[in-house]
Amino acid sequence: MTRARARSLRRSPPQPQPQPQPPTGGASKSKSIAHESEEMIIRTRRRKAEAVLVLHDPQDWRDWANLLAEMVGEIAGRLLAVDVAEYIRFRAVCGPWRERTADPRVRRLDARFRPRNWAVLTITPPPPRRLPPRRRLLNLATAASIGVVLPALSTHCHLCAADGLLVLFNKATNLISLLDPLTNTITGFPAIFLIAATATAAAAVPSSLSAMCRDRRFNLRIFNGAGFDDTTSPPTLVLCLRDTVRSIVVAKPGDSHWTLVNPGEASYREYDSQGQLLFHSVLSWRGRCYVASPEGSVYVLELRPPLPRLVEIIDQRRMCPPDTHHLNRVLSFLVGSGTAMLMVRYWIDIKHFGGAEAYDPAELFTTVGGFTGRLEVLELDDIAKPKSERSLLPVRSLGRHAAFVGNTHCLLMSTETFPSLATDAIYLGYRLQRYRTSKFSVYTIDDRRIEPPHQFCLDEEWRLHPSARPCNLDQYLVCYVDRLHSWSGDCINSKLPHP
Repeated sequence: MTRARARSLRRSPPQPQPQPQPPTGGASKSKSIAHESEEMIIRTRRRKAEAVLVLHDPQDWRDWANLLAEMVGEIAGRLLAVDVAEYIRFRAVCGPWRERTADPRVRRLDARFRPRNWAVLTITPPPPRRLPPRRRLLNLATAASIGVVLPALSTHCHLCAADGLLVLFNKATNLISLLDPLTNTITGFPAIFLIAATATAAAAVPSSLSAMCRDRRFNLRIFNGAGFDDTTSPPTLVLCLRDTVRSIVVAKPGDSHWTLVNPGEASYREYDSQGQLLFHSVLSWRGRCYVASPEGSVYVLELRPPLPRLVEIIDQRRMCPPDTHHLNRVLSFLVGSGTAMLMVRYWIDIKHFGGAEAYDPAELFTTVGGFTGRLEVLELDDIAKPKSERSLLPVRSLGRHAAFVGNTHCLLMSTETFPSLATDAIYLGYRLQRYRTSKFSVYTIDDRRIEPPHQFCLDEEWRLHPSARPCNLDQYLVCYVDRLHSWSGDCINSKLPHP
């Protein structure tokens, strides 16, 4: 304000103040208030409409439900590359998007839609009264966690998982099925007692397996580990039978029976005579199924005619005399990663393999039981090389990762995503931690240190679970990678313990 303007205002006479109006009747006052309120509402609506016109110009408006099919496919493909759960959420937004994208519930075994990053934890808190139990799903890549209701687990036993799909067993019918925990869809397979031996092995079916098939009564302890082979259409489910059976069987949806895998190049005379197959670890990797023997030989499952068989890609038989495999003196676990196939080989007591003087002392450690062991991480050489040139390459460090190894599953976890896990470390499954010769839980590669085993206890239902509560992430995972059915309860769904 200028000085001249200020002087002018001071000289001007004071303005008269408005006089209060005398009160009018109550009816007139109510009408006036109602009229003013109506005008205010109209003005407010007009301002909102003008704001909408400014923010949403007709030229910028999009009909999201009717996006071009190519654009919907592009968005869906990018989300699917992140995780199948994101793809499912995208399809749930509106009907037109579902019509323009493939339905995972229809293509149940399509490799693109398998929840391979998701694990259904075997330790689950009991549900509130009168509510169905919610299973805890953990994304092993992103640490996302969701709770889902899986009605099929009320009538089936959960044995293991293959690419995130749960392998279920129906005690009433002996049928095997696969359950997708994200969509709740089930894919059926033949009853397990329908097993056809190959022509070359028909005379040597394991007696224990023959008795189970004949009596249609199966000890669920034999089921431990599964995988997929995507070279067939539909994909083939690979199921591991352990203990006294020692066999691998395969089947596709719609098959009339399961088929025994022939040892092929994994043949050992002492096992062939009993109709058994020597193996320790199974891994689905890049559409094929790989098998490792205890000493570290690696085979690929070949399903082409005339019969399913194992074809050798890495020979390590010289590492262990064949007549000592049953003693479990060396164990080899296959671990998949995005770029390579790794092997964790555990020499339980090196006195059977040349003694301590045959190794670098820095590579050895002594367990609580006084046994001297050795753990090594190896990477499988390029499979495209000639067989004579392939080898197992030593890996000096896992970097910011930790490996969990067990008979049921093997995992490679990012310690950046899960900072509570030890970096550059190997965790043993809970069964292996209980071995008399092991008695440790974690081995750190950098300093060759071991940690005491986790403490487990049996509850009144003879289920084995960690003693300490609440459970840490590593306790959840050591139970996940080693799921022995008889130690995990009759079924995963019965009287679940608190974590």
